[in-house]
Amino acid sequence: MSDSSSADGGETQRPSATVTAPTQILLVEDEGIVAQDLQESMLRLGYSVAGIASEGTQAVAMARQLQPDLIVMDVGLRGEVDGIQAARLIQQSSHIPVIYLTGHGDTATLQRAVSTGPLGYIVKPFQEVELRCAIEVAIHRHRADVALREREEALQRNALLLKSLSLVDDLTDLKNRRGFYELARQSLLLARREQHTMGLFFFDLNGLKQINDRFGHGAGDQALRDTATVLRQTFRESDVLARIGGDEFVALAYLSGDTNALSVRLREHLVEFNATQPRPYRLDVSIGTTLVNVGRDDDIESLIASADAAMYEEKRTKSSTR
Repeated sequence: MSDSSSADGGETQRPSATVTAPTQILLVEDEGIVAQDLQESMLRLGYSVAGIASEGTQAVAMARQLQPDLIVMDVGLRGEVDGIQAARLIQQSSHIPVIYLTGHGDTATLQRAVSTGPLGYIVKPFQEVELRCAIEVAIHRHRADVALREREEALQRNALLLKSLSLVDDLTDLKNRRGFYELARQSLLLARREQHTMGLFFFDLNGLKQINDRFGHGAGDQALRDTATVLRQTFRESDVLARIGGDEFVALAYLSGDTNALSVRLREHLVEFNATQPRPYRLDVSIGTTLVNVGRDDDIESLIASADAAMYEEKRTKSSTR
């Protein structure tokens, strides 16, 4: 005979079995005697009655408040809102499954009921076994529908996440080349339609190779992130910022004047960054700009090429004056 006591004389604690809460059902029936019979049947079958409504508007309010697992709805409710209308109103704001209970077997009523997507349809009079089968089938189908909907929503979220990740540069969290091209084309179309002035800016982080060689690639990565930070400080959220190459950045920005004001602001932010941030390098960029002529149908590639050429001209001028 085994001893069920623990070593210290106490009773051994066995894990208790998980108890599943009974299915919560909202009954909607305007005949008091029928509603009472239904409630008793539900209790005998092991279900819990969350509440009893006798009118359509009351059923809608109680469904919203109680959030039952299932609604057993009489079709022929008295009042302005019958059972089918009440079910339709409930399903506009929730996915609570509905079983119709009716003494009507006519085609017109059946077609109206089917249009609301019920998970069961019981014609009076009925046996408890029929009621139980209808409830169990409805609950099973509803759980399967919920699981399918959640899987589809998860797939959609994952698809959106993958799409967003494919448009973002992992290191700087700016847009990557693909992301820039997609957003820049949309911005250009809007600017041409509304006749906004835009400028395209091309930036090259000066001395990235020297930073990598002297301080390591971790410092080089930080310099790229620092550049992205300064660019975000300089441009607006409505502008399109991207890192399109190893040390190359671009921006397509809305302008209130020429491109010079933003270039000056960027230089000021670089000076402020170098003065306040303890880095073993000095952050510096070469800038090339081109004004977007909204009257012409210039594409993104030609605008980038023009700003890139202007950037290299600035870099060449800097080198020749040193």
